[in-house]
Amino acid sequence: MGVIKQNMKKNFDILLIGGASGVGKSCVSYKLSEIYQMNVVQVDDFQCIVEHYTKEEDYPVFHYWNNHFEEAINQSIEKKLEIMINYSNELSKALELVVNNHLEENRPMILEGDFISPALCKKLLQENVNNKRVKCIYIIEDDETQILQNYYEREGRMQNDRAELSWRYNNWIKEQIEGTEIIAIQSRPWESAIERICYHLNLGHGVRLSKQLE
Repeated sequence: MGVIKQNMKKNFDILLIGGASGVGKSCVSYKLSEIYQMNVVQVDDFQCIVEHYTKEEDYPVFHYWNNHFEEAINQSIEKKLEIMINYSNELSKALELVVNNHLEENRPMILEGDFISPALCKKLLQENVNNKRVKCIYIIEDDETQILQNYYEREGRMQNDRAELSWRYNNWIKEQIEGTEIIAIQSRPWESAIERICYHLNLGHGVRLSKQLE
């Protein structure tokens, strides 16, 4: 892997890092936060807030898994994916407010999480097309068995159903961002992931590119 300096000059203020569960988003986010001296904000925090302060009758998708768990786990994989997508799209309304607040107050951040909707990224990129203050990347995994292995290494037991749902969500994201300015980064080879992200973000200052990128 090339040499990457800390506190590198960046050409963005907000970086959104999305992708399915189990593809390595958190590891990537915290490494980038060290390099670019930016805070990481977890989408999980906003999930906790909206699930606590909203009512099921107003926002049913936020409460379905918690309030109807037995029914939820028995749904088809297609229905579970639909619920995930709806959750992502609904939560993005709150995330958009957070992003715009950070832009207005000139407070750079990395926003990371499963439920960053491609629709939100498309909207933010369009609104910031002139000043380029927002960048969006998704970590993509092309091997379903790798997601299963990642779950096992993270949690110490096999998670077949969760891994399959993550795989479906991963493929849905790929379809949604194809042909857009949103950057798709293959999670592997893992050793070069950070370097490849910096390259695709045009943050090449201080980076010695590996042969595959030259």
